[in-house]
Amino acid sequence: MISFVSLLATALLGLAVSRGYAAYGLERDALHLISRPSNLDRWTQLADTLAVPAIGAVFIASLVYGGRRHVLARVVVLAGFAAAAEVVSEKLVKPAVQERIHGALSFPSGNVTAVCATAVAMWVALYPVLGKRARLTTFWLGVAWTLLMSVAVVGAFWHTPIDAIGSILLSVGIVTAGAAILGSGPVPAPPTTGPLKPVQELERV
Repeated sequence: MISFVSLLATALLGLAVSRGYAAYGLERDALHLISRPSNLDRWTQLADTLAVPAIGAVFIASLVYGGRRHVLARVVVLAGFAAAAEVVSEKLVKPAVQERIHGALSFPSGNVTAVCATAVAMWVALYPVLGKRARLTTFWLGVAWTLLMSVAVVGAFWHTPIDAIGSILLSVGIVTAGAAILGSGPVPAPPTTGPLKPVQELERV
């Protein structure tokens, strides 16, 4: 259901943008507030840092942890769906919508798609082996990472807020579709706190 709603919302938003309901009409104030000429270089550097280097670090950390907890296959498969979200964004949605900034196709944002899809995919992949506190912590770190990248690409005047929203919806839709296909995954056995008692002793108790 999450996947269906997210992808439907992406399609509707893309249709609206393609019909002229784009940033310069609906988001002018937000663009002028964030994207100032004096700050363009800073936002660009931040966006570059949050993209490939951060994505690589998160993926490697997830591979290592997933390997230790015996969910490496989940990490790899869901990483594939995250990559698929990026391909769909660049090869299908952008050419279909045809929104442009500085002559380049902009809806949805490739950077935001890559970050959001990675964050969602790795969180879903490791969810079965994370404790409650770790699940909450990694969830909010992913949200912060995605929002910061969204602000950075708008500040650098690469994209508009609507582009970022479309990227988030597309990423969530594709990755959650992959999660539904993959299933919930193994439930780890509770750790043992001491040596097991012989069957005879258990029967006496």
